[in-house]
Amino acid sequence: MNTQLIEIKSENSKLLFDKPGTYVVFFSNISGKISCKITSEKVELYMIGLYDIKNTDKYTIQTEQIHESPHSFSDLYILSLIKDISSFTFSGLIRIEKNAQHTHAYQKNQNVLLSKGGFVDSRPILEILADDVFCTHGSTTGPLSKDQLYYLQTKGLTKLAAEKASIDGLKSLVYNRLEKLKVKSRKLKAKKTHD
Repeated sequence: MNTQLIEIKSENSKLLFDKPGTYVVFFSNISGKISCKITSEKVELYMIGLYDIKNTDKYTIQTEQIHESPHSFSDLYILSLIKDISSFTFSGLIRIEKNAQHTHAYQKNQNVLLSKGGFVDSRPILEILADDVFCTHGSTTGPLSKDQLYYLQTKGLTKLAAEKASIDGLKSLVYNRLEKLKVKSRKLKAKKTHD
């Protein structure tokens, strides 16, 4: 089965996954709400976001992974790089309905503050009504690793080059996920929306 890519470019999107398959929802530097409802077994959903924020830009994103069917899977990963006096606000909900037994759902928000003036507010939320599921969620916020920057500098990189290499390495986490999922270059639109 082919992986289907859905690239979100608008403010609010409601996506319904009612057929088995592997889906990737990709978004970058948008504000709004992305709600994904899984109503079929054997749905494998990956939500991947990349935010490269600078100047006075402000982005607020709210995500929902709603599992209504058993034997489904979802995985959300958002990386935000915060520069200057920009800000990023994230609220992510995983909701597992009572009938959605044997569901696996993951959520990770990784925020990197690249300046002292940047701001992040990250709130991962779990609502689990089923009793036989596997769910994790988490959020990290902080600067680039001083140890990693020091190590790169001991290998001959300037401070600026070490910072750029670290940032490129973080971005590659997103690109590698997409490559691993064998995302097609064509962009597919969601067929249906949900209420």
